[in-house]
Amino acid sequence: MQSQLRTRLGDVLVAAGVITEKQLDWALEQQKFNYKRLGEILLESGLVSEEDIVEARALQMEMPSVDLADIRVPDYVVRLVPEGIARTYTVVPIYATEDRIAIATADPMDVEAMDAVTRVSKRRVEPLLASRSQIETLIDRLYGAATADDITTSIEQASEGISVEIDQPELSPDISEERRKSEEAPVIKAVNLVLQEAIRQRASDIHFEPRADRMEVRYRVDGVLQHVRDIPKNLQGAVVSRIKVMADLDIAEKRIPQDGRISVKLNNKNIDLRISTLPVQHGERVVVRILDKSGVLLSLERLGFSADDLESFKYLIKRPHGIILVTGPTGSGKTTTLYSALDSIRSPEINIMTVEDPIEYELDGINQSAVNVKTGLTFPIQLRAILRQDPDVIFVGEIRDRETATIAFQAAMTGHLVFSTLHCNDAASAITRLTDMGVEPFLIGSSVIGIIAQRLVRTLCPRCKVAYEATPDELAVLGFSEQRTGVTLYKAVGCGHCSGGFIGRTAVVELMRVTEEIRRLTLQMPTANQVRELAIRSGMKTLRESAVEKVLAGVTTLDEARRKVFLEEDQY
Repeated sequence: MQSQLRTRLGDVLVAAGVITEKQLDWALEQQKFNYKRLGEILLESGLVSEEDIVEARALQMEMPSVDLADIRVPDYVVRLVPEGIARTYTVVPIYATEDRIAIATADPMDVEAMDAVTRVSKRRVEPLLASRSQIETLIDRLYGAATADDITTSIEQASEGISVEIDQPELSPDISEERRKSEEAPVIKAVNLVLQEAIRQRASDIHFEPRADRMEVRYRVDGVLQHVRDIPKNLQGAVVSRIKVMADLDIAEKRIPQDGRISVKLNNKNIDLRISTLPVQHGERVVVRILDKSGVLLSLERLGFSADDLESFKYLIKRPHGIILVTGPTGSGKTTTLYSALDSIRSPEINIMTVEDPIEYELDGINQSAVNVKTGLTFPIQLRAILRQDPDVIFVGEIRDRETATIAFQAAMTGHLVFSTLHCNDAASAITRLTDMGVEPFLIGSSVIGIIAQRLVRTLCPRCKVAYEATPDELAVLGFSEQRTGVTLYKAVGCGHCSGGFIGRTAVVELMRVTEEIRRLTLQMPTANQVRELAIRSGMKTLRESAVEKVLAGVTTLDEARRKVFLEEDQY
């Protein structure tokens, strides 16, 4: 029955001209391996929009749909469905009579959700189809999301009655008092609201930073840190202790770094929070890494590859053996690219195994293992053990040393496809980086089949970006003649749907396929410049060229490309 529904949805989309028969066949093939709904696969691949899916499902199921963008819902209708039910099942009431209630839902076949609304409202439910993102936005509007005022009020309430702490390192801390303060309702609420706000703002990290007279809170959104608020100094210890309690860390230990983990659920999404504490001058600094499990896996089509590079990358990841490396600085999306590659090739016929530090996201159908240095389980030891587990594909979180590199390269030479990451500036530099590690040139030349260098740039909000004609100075930066006219660029403005004119990030990619000429050059221990020049002659598109394409296409701004790509390239 489910398979028929999915096929009919695809047929509706084809009939409407939204997708082609070939795209539908591709999506149905993907469905065999990841067990997702057809609509999810099409959405993740960027082939359709949420609105396309809603309209197609409305036709398919012969039921009405609703646009929630500017809808007004009476207060008495909102009160019929408690916030907990709305958020748990991602449904929202629209209107009601004495015996029936209309709710917007992205899944009208969710019997449990319909039963829950019937039970609490004591009315017969009439489901209306709507997009999940519109439903979540309306829930926040009707029931209230974490706001700056809410957090400020909670912080003020938590601060009352807590005296200013005086650092006395020689005295043993009163652990029971620390725990009592951290478990007071206002402290709990303040911390929860900060976490909730950060998740809703799509932050990847939260920084709690102790200063001499306050604790500063900053969010990293789309790769950029921004100041959010200050927490009074007298609340610093209680906030840190609360986070430690949640992560099951030792609140008595303040002299050494600690790491922990918290799992939370928000709007039906499972989210992992990785906690890291570090003693600094004015107390303990805490960084919370936010890992949204529902949003990590992107289709390869949505990563940011150009059409030619995407075709080359798909060819490389289907090779039976060899090493594929993704390079770039911390936070450049290397792991996401490789996770997406693993997701695209996984199948019941392939044994994919990983060794990571730590496991960032759990991937269904893939065997993942974590490094544990304290118990002696290092990358080399773990990798040797994996080779005895009959793997077809191996993902090594990072090549950090000669021993790990040598084992990975030997695995590639013995019939395995190996994915890994490496810290260096560009694709060509990976060859010299491996040589510096002590990897033999013949191993590099015979094993590496492709190297990617990438950076993440913020993408312009399509709702508010503004076009303008490039100035002579900007033309020069882009590599154009000053006499050229009519070059259109775009700038960020900012609106209620984005963060300062940007929403999300995309990858700027440089893909170097290791040709026979590059293999022969590798044996001569070349410089990075020599490798780069040969790769460019072989057709490689550089990071700069890829960035220029995205600027001209209106995907990002010239300033963003300069910040993340151009200025860095100028250094070498």
